[in-house]
Amino acid sequence: MIEKYIPIIDEIGLKYNYPDNIKHLLYVILPAFVIKYKKEQFIIDCLNNIPIIITGKEDPKIQALYVSYPYLEGTIKTKKAIYLNRYNNIPFLQLLDNLIHELNHAINSYKNEIIIDKDYFYLRTGLTKTKYSIKEKKIIDKNKSYILEEIINSKQTENIINIIANMESDNETIKNTIYAVKNSINNNYISPAYFSLKYYCQKLLDNKTFLLTLENLRIDGNIDDIEKWFNDIYGDNGYQELIDTLYGLKELQTKKGIFIKNKINKLSIKLIKISDRFNKNCNLKA
Repeated sequence: MIEKYIPIIDEIGLKYNYPDNIKHLLYVILPAFVIKYKKEQFIIDCLNNIPIIITGKEDPKIQALYVSYPYLEGTIKTKKAIYLNRYNNIPFLQLLDNLIHELNHAINSYKNEIIIDKDYFYLRTGLTKTKYSIKEKKIIDKNKSYILEEIINSKQTENIINIIANMESDNETIKNTIYAVKNSINNNYISPAYFSLKYYCQKLLDNKTFLLTLENLRIDGNIDDIEKWFNDIYGDNGYQELIDTLYGLKELQTKKGIFIKNKINKLSIKLIKISDRFNKNCNLKA
């Protein structure tokens, strides 16, 4: 019964002074996350400790983002928040996508978030780690794997919206929200976020071993195991090759010209070959 989450969301909404439409979206988002991850109390704790802040910026470029700010209080701690920079002038489905996308980053960054190493510490956001100086609390390096983090996160956002579209409820508010979602998508929702990158590595994303393993390691914060696991199946240093290829494609997307187009074609073919090799070796070992 997904209606049981209404009082929980109402309490969280009262704590952070959420408007009704955000609460109504969370009525379906919370049970959808629970259905996907099977971690009810963990999801509730995340929603209870990570506020959603409507900034009023109406920024069409950076519409929403999840941020974790490090600070020193005896030890390194973080203050987390989700910012909605586009809220009033936005289609219903895009607002839902933005909110789920950023909540999913937050939930998948909650465990094992901080790794301290002498004069440095690392802040984990899903699959990637950002290196900071403890003394200055300034960013020293951000891992390129954030591109794969965004692709996986976008894929999971699609999955969660599809879960919502297939839910049922007798509660009128929830029923209306589900109806709005169902009538905004064409059977299977495809997020516009990172669309071309998802397209080129679709074979990899369709591999259940790849996707489920990354999902499980990511939500538990065991991301150091991912590279070895991928390389053991792929052979060679395949994980870094995957990350470098995705990063290269991302960097070229805003550029134009025949030379750039040729480079994009080469990298996209390379990405398809990486996916094919992983899938072939994965099937052989199954």
